[in-house]
Amino acid sequence: MAMTDLVLEGGGAKLPGLVGAVESLADAGFDFHRIAGTSAGAIVGALTAAGIAPQTLEQKVLEQDFTEFEDLPPVFHLVPWLGRVQGLLLHKGMYVGEALHDFLASALADQGVRTWGDLKLDDPGSAIPPERSYRLVVIVSDVSRGRMLRLPWDYEEALGVDADSQSVAEAVCASAASPFFFRPRALPARPDIAGGDSVLGADGGLLSNFPVDVFDRKDAKPARWPTFGVMLSARQTAAAEWRPNATTFQYAKSLVSTMLNAHDRRHIDDPSVTERTVFVDTTGHSSTDFALTSADKRDLIAAGRGAGEKFLAQWDWQRWKERFDRK
Repeated sequence: MAMTDLVLEGGGAKLPGLVGAVESLADAGFDFHRIAGTSAGAIVGALTAAGIAPQTLEQKVLEQDFTEFEDLPPVFHLVPWLGRVQGLLLHKGMYVGEALHDFLASALADQGVRTWGDLKLDDPGSAIPPERSYRLVVIVSDVSRGRMLRLPWDYEEALGVDADSQSVAEAVCASAASPFFFRPRALPARPDIAGGDSVLGADGGLLSNFPVDVFDRKDAKPARWPTFGVMLSARQTAAAEWRPNATTFQYAKSLVSTMLNAHDRRHIDDPSVTERTVFVDTTGHSSTDFALTSADKRDLIAAGRGAGEKFLAQWDWQRWKERFDRK
């Protein structure tokens, strides 16, 4: 097996595209040493890091009704619109998020993974300090203090709690808590470190939807193996993304897009990143449309698998090192 690290972009309901791409890489003989992800990328990354085979994960995705994740308190089942309004006004999100949490916690527990201590990694050749040696990293936005959290790396320093005792499912749900869609998650903290006994964790995509450089070596040694990225969008040029902003509504959409994407734009403009990234064209699918049919899911999985195969047909690790990994 060839070794690689993997970074998965967020994308909400377009998650099956990530599954297809991961499956194509695994089928080609790649083994994933460490995985990082945001939102949907955190979900797929967590399940993969826990040891669920891509084919098994594909079956789980096909069998799972994604609309079940749009959960409301039982009292609002007959008037869901009122439950969504109540969630927005009182809890900062339309949906509770417990259905997603329960799904993740159960799937991870079946693999023997409950806390971050279950994902520790013995990796003496890494440039990453031993206390940060885990199979998984998820990006969470700490909206209580306006900062990015890389969990489990930042538990001790930023929250003052022991990483190994914290719930993996809770951190992943925080990373996937899309603003105003899912309620933010309360992550435990020490008051003397964080200013309170918890912070609100929300969608990591607010600050970094594609943390592709998270595993890149910062010392003088060459990379041991590649870090592949997977993005849920077609490879685009700057000209293709130009927006006229002719109306107030279009301007507002551009503001939100800029907020979500500008931090990672520097990566996508870098040839050393684009040449190690799988671009999955998910045109026609929305990140917030959870009413996916089986055909929709299969279409996204096929798009991911096809994008991965296309990427691998031109990938050359030696050539990439010669061009970009000169220390």
